Amino acid sequence: MFGIDRTPNKVHPSAVRSRSERSDAAEALVAATRSLGLDVRLDHRPGSDSSPDLLIELPDGRSVVVEAKTASLVTADSAPGQLRRWSDSVVSGTAPVVVAGRITAGGRAKLNQAGWSWLDLRGHLRLVGPGLFVDVDIPALSKPGPVREGVVGQVGIELATLLLLDPATGLGVREAAAELGRAASSVSEAFAALRTAGLVAANRAPAVPELFWELAEHWKPVSVDVASVPKPGGGRENSVLSLGFDAVESTVGWALTDTVAAAHYGAPVSVRADHPPDFYVPDQGVLRRATRLLGTVEAPSARAASLRVAPTPLACARRVDGAAWAGESWPLANPLFVALDLARDPGRGREILDMWTPAEPWHRVW
Repeated sequence: MFGIDRTPNKVHPSAVRSRSERSDAAEALVAATRSLGLDVRLDHRPGSDSSPDLLIELPDGRSVVVEAKTASLVTADSAPGQLRRWSDSVVSGTAPVVVAGRITAGGRAKLNQAGWSWLDLRGHLRLVGPGLFVDVDIPALSKPGPVREGVVGQVGIELATLLLLDPATGLGVREAAAELGRAASSVSEAFAALRTAGLVAANRAPAVPELFWELAEHWKPVSVDVASVPKPGGGRENSVLSLGFDAVESTVGWALTDTVAAAHYGAPVSVRADHPPDFYVPDQGVLRRATRLLGTVEAPSARAASLRVAPTPLACARRVDGAAWAGESWPLANPLFVALDLARDPGRGREILDMWTPAEPWHRVW
């Protein structure tokens, strides 16, 4: 058998919901393996509703029984959680091989480190085991088509965010378009790209946590460090900066995010009393005014705060009033945006998110 350890691997569960999809993955693996001159065939287990086995005959007379595990996308971030789910489903005596529409460089590294074999349908096959090592480019096996996959463009980012804010509700195209202020045709295309990548279900509910981690790869706020922080009740200056302290949950304004906000929500973070806060501000115009009024710093260590413009206005339109339960005068960013900020931390970000489940009414989508 392959000497394959069980690897953290990110594979979208929506891509494995039907027997036909699993069979398609197995057949793709057969085609890829045969293109290398190896003798391989499908071997359906009698009475089984799972994916068929693949039987690879090696030149020395031994055979390898392979079980295809399917996915739309494999990334480094989502790999550990996917592996945990897969480990329980691997049939004893078979060697699992990940078959995915796309495996990122980080995802490939995770699979390699753990000893898993994989097939990226865009054109690369890796098979590892005793007496067998294949790591080679092959002709692409992905189906051609006009629809792009995943979180595509600005509308894709906004739509993914909207879906994750309320994952229990499957929004329709028109409802999402009205909420985002986008053309229905653009939102429909964004839905199609998410659906093709297995990131939303047929009822348009998001695949969790897969959509979160795909969105995290696109979450790149514009950020500026400033030398001072405005104070609540600051009069005209606060009005100019659009802080939005009135009717917090129904208006647009600044939103406290990242480490300090995470601590208020109960995430396992350590934060000093003088930790510089991080804020989302409504738009680039507010950021420019704030930079002029509050001043800039030479080094990040000298900052009084960091100001960010999120990839979507929803970060400042879906704020949380935590004054009563958190003792925080600043409006808080929704936990989704706080989690996206933590996910950008290459150090402890993933570890913190693994241990953090926000209290109701918020949803854990990571």
